[in-house]
Amino acid sequence: MPSSVDKAIISNRAALIKKYGAAGATAIYSKLQDLIQHDQARGIASSVFDIDDAKAMTAVNGSAVVNELDERGAKAAVDAVQSQHNCDYILLLDGPDVIPHINLTPPTGLNDADPIIPSDLPYASPAAYGKQVSKYLVVTRVVGRLPAAVGESDPQKLIKLLDHAINHRSASADGFGALFSMSADAWKASTQLSLVSVFGNHNGLHLSPPDGHNGIDHSLSGSVHLINCHGASGDWRFYGQKGNVYPTAMESSLVGAAALPKGGLVAAECCYGAELYNYSLLGVAMPMCLTYLGAGTAAYVGSTNIAYGPAASNAMADLICQYFLEKAMKGASTGRAFLEARQLFIQTQVMSTPQNAKTLAQFNLYGDPSLLPVNVPADAGDELLSKSMADTMTPRDDYVERKANRIALESNGRSVAALSTKASVKLPQEAANGLEAVARFKELASKMGMNGPIDVYSVTGGTEFRRANKGIQDDRKIAVTTREGERLLGTGPEAKKVPSYKVVIGHILRDGIFKIDECESK
Repeated sequence: MPSSVDKAIISNRAALIKKYGAAGATAIYSKLQDLIQHDQARGIASSVFDIDDAKAMTAVNGSAVVNELDERGAKAAVDAVQSQHNCDYILLLDGPDVIPHINLTPPTGLNDADPIIPSDLPYASPAAYGKQVSKYLVVTRVVGRLPAAVGESDPQKLIKLLDHAINHRSASADGFGALFSMSADAWKASTQLSLVSVFGNHNGLHLSPPDGHNGIDHSLSGSVHLINCHGASGDWRFYGQKGNVYPTAMESSLVGAAALPKGGLVAAECCYGAELYNYSLLGVAMPMCLTYLGAGTAAYVGSTNIAYGPAASNAMADLICQYFLEKAMKGASTGRAFLEARQLFIQTQVMSTPQNAKTLAQFNLYGDPSLLPVNVPADAGDELLSKSMADTMTPRDDYVERKANRIALESNGRSVAALSTKASVKLPQEAANGLEAVARFKELASKMGMNGPIDVYSVTGGTEFRRANKGIQDDRKIAVTTREGERLLGTGPEAKKVPSYKVVIGHILRDGIFKIDECESK
């Protein structure tokens, strides 16, 4: 193990043997050595840390995990590795049956069908283990996951992803001009806004209905994919919408059969777009995220459960995906791009909005976080981008630049968390009903078609927020009302009913409402 580790590959040997057998695990570790050698040639010192290995964990002043589903132990193990080595990248190897997601509690004020939020966010934070999203608003680490599906038995699936990381080559910014975007017709305005924000235009946008396979297959060769559709648990399809019709827009098996580009970027706003379900047990096709990764996609950002956003503007899922694509296309590694996206989301959004807190937790990065999709001038990236650049930049120069970036991100992560907000105590109904601003919110919500119960919560936040809040001698509050419905996704015998949610949030200061958020489930 090198004394200085730039990239920590977090694994669990016992879990890999349990999942793939001894021979399969051996093949995976052999391929990991190839990745480590490749990283060394890039100026990145990588090392594998088996968190079930007592000797390896003792070396970083940590404790070995006994069970592969031990969330607390896995989080503590990653913290120990990071504390010892101050790594620039953390790569979680395989799915949540090897390195678990941390199953977070839904934020205060959230009212939907998800009992937990499977998340990799806690691994990106120095905060101690806990179940509340608000514990992890200090986000300072570059983290990505290279996963196979839960229950996968073929080690070649994971080995193939490692091969893609080894064979990855950056492309010029011009090579990322080709765009594919699929949107539900009902969210056309929102998707157009996202595309204009990232690309300056909305060329390459397909709408469902009417679009779908085979008409879109030629467009799948685009280097960047932004998908704003409906999704469902255990489902390999994404769905469009027009009125109350929800046709199939994309299927993972058909996407995999198309000419997907190597080294591309994918951001999927859909519900369950990054769920790593056991497709063998369910007897269905592979998850969309794994189809993309298996084809050589460099990075896939998506949600593990029900995601949110507005129909005609940008917020929540729209923004976390936008921010990631913007940063990656400016030359950041995929992991740094996602860390910067998380920090920017916390900085610019009101985190006491329950759906904002859920968005932060539920969107994960799949792929080796050290990969650089876009080749930019030397002063804009944070690794050696190409052989020609390597001729003009020493590995030590690159190391210093990368470390400087991480120090800045560490500082920024702590600063934005100190200013952020979170929903806190629910007010008794009688007290809430007596507030003038709540009565006004009820009127506004009714005009928006929301006539259900209204819950009101006090708002607190980080140290700087509390200091400022004390200065105005008044507490902020949020009022939340949720309407649950039902959607029938798809057509024919494979159509499925799923819950849908529309939410309106009012932000209250003293006796006034200073902001209204409206969103719906993806």
